[in-house]
Parts: sequence; C-alpha cells; structure tokens
Amino acid sequence: MAARRPPPVAKRVRYAPGSARVRNAILEQQQRLRTTATRLDQAGVSEIHDGRVAARRLRSLLRTFRPLLDVDRARLHREHLRSFARTLGEAREADVRRELLTALSLDDGRISPTAHRRLAALLERSCVASRERLGLQLAAPEWAALCAALERQRDGGAFVVERSAGMAQVLALVSRAWRRPLRLLRRGPRDVAELHELRLAFKHCRYALESVADIAPRESARLLRRLRAAQDCIGDHRDTLLAEHWVKENESALGPALVARLDAGLREREKALRRDAARRAERVLDAWQAWRTATRPLRKATTSGPA
Repeated sequence: MAARRPPPVAKRVRYAPGSARVRNAILEQQQRLRTTATRLDQAGVSEIHDGRVAARRLRSLLRTFRPLLDVDRARLHREHLRSFARTLGEAREADVRRELLTALSLDDGRISPTAHRRLAALLERSCVASRERLGLQLAAPEWAALCAALERQRDGGAFVVERSAGMAQVLALVSRAWRRPLRLLRRGPRDVAELHELRLAFKHCRYALESVADIAPRESARLLRRLRAAQDCIGDHRDTLLAEHWVKENESALGPALVARLDAGLREREKALRRDAARRAERVLDAWQAWRTATRPLRKATTSGPA
C-alpha cells in the first residue's frame, strides 16, 4: 500500500516591515470594532462613543494607506463604516448636549431651580428618544446586514495587497495625510466650516501617526498631544454651536427667559473656544515640523524587502 502523503503546508504570507505595520494596525482596529459592536445593545454612553471612535479610526487607516490596499474592498468597507458611525451619531450628540447644557445651567446663578428642572427633563426626553430610535435601528435587518458585512472583512491582511512596503513608504503616506491641515493652518480657518474641516483633518493625521508613534517617540508624543488638544477644543466648539441650535429649536418648551440665559452662556463659551482653538491649532505646526525633521532620515531611506 502506498504511503499516504502528508497534507500540504499552507504557505506563510510574508510582509515587509511597512506592510506588516499597516496590516497589524488594521487588524487591531477591526478587533476593537467587533468588541464595541457586541456591546451596543446596552446603548450606554461609553459604548456608543467607543463604537463611533473605532469606526472612525478604521476608516481613517483605510484612507491613509490606500495605495497599499485593495482599493475596491477598502472603499466598500469605508462606506460600511460610515453607515455604522452615522447610526450612532444622534444618540452620541444627545449625550454630549445633555452634559454641556446641564453644566451651563448649573453654573448660571440666574437660572431658577424650576427652569433647570424643565431643561433637565427636556434633555432627558431627548436622550431617551434618541436611544429608542437607535434601538429600532439596531433591531432592523439593515443593521444585521451591515454588521455581517463588517464581520466578513475581519481579516485585516485581506486589505493589504502591497506586501513589500518598507517603513519609509509607510511614513511617506503618514506624512502625505498632512497636506489638507497644513493648507488650512498656514492661512488660518476662515469660518466655522473650515474650522470643522480642520478638526476632521487633525483626527485623520492623529490616527495615522498613532500607527507609527514608536518611530521618533519623543516628537511623536509631543505632536499627538498637541493634535489631541486642538482637536478636542475644536470639537467642544462644534458641540457648543449644535447645543445653541437645539436651544433655539426648543424655545417654546424651554421658555424665552431660559433660552436667553442659555444663549448668552453658549455665545460666551463659543467665543472663548474659538480663540483657544486657534491658539492650540497654531502650536501643532511646530510639533509637526519637529516630527518631520526627526523622521526625515527614515522617510528618505530605501524601502526594504520582505522580512
């Protein structure tokens, strides 16, 4: 009897250091996304926030490293991730609005306890309604189909088709993500829309930088701190504008006197945040230049082969 042949050994896929770095970064975010998606039925504040952040991070990575990826697969996955994040958006905004307006109301000594309770009740109803709508979306067949589509792409390596990229190429892609914010920073955001655009660009740059933060760690840490500080400040500014819009929309329920007090506080907060955002954004440029200088030798190096 002829000896049985052993089963063929699967060929190990080899990735160069840069390609391996991108693959691992995508896999990490995929895992975070799956973890948060399993907790969304609780619809808590932290679960909703974590789910949106995980989707944003993964979308950003697929955009930054697009030249190394299967373009069609990455594009479709980014669309699924956008739908995932938007589903959670209304509930997240309701949570942020409740926290902001409650603090503003408590800090204003001219707002009566009765008016404060009226505001708190309306904010609570808004949060409950947003959770109910989220629950309906999570129970819909479309949500199950969306989660199934995300699950099918759980292998981050399937996205990476360029397996020979070295760290020089990856750093060059991270650096290229700065084109958009640099344009806005050098002439300054002209209006609220451009300030919001700068915030989104900062997020994109920060997520890209986090995947290579161990390279030039001191400069990377400094740049990440300044990016996060500027991004958070601009985000607070946007939340303030959204809260102001909500207050005006609900004037009949809140009453003119309460709306006037809240509007005054929100306007003051908006002006202060706008000034602080501009100051923090300016500080990003120096940190970015220091990171560019520190990583220049590696960015100029010859791309290494598979390892």
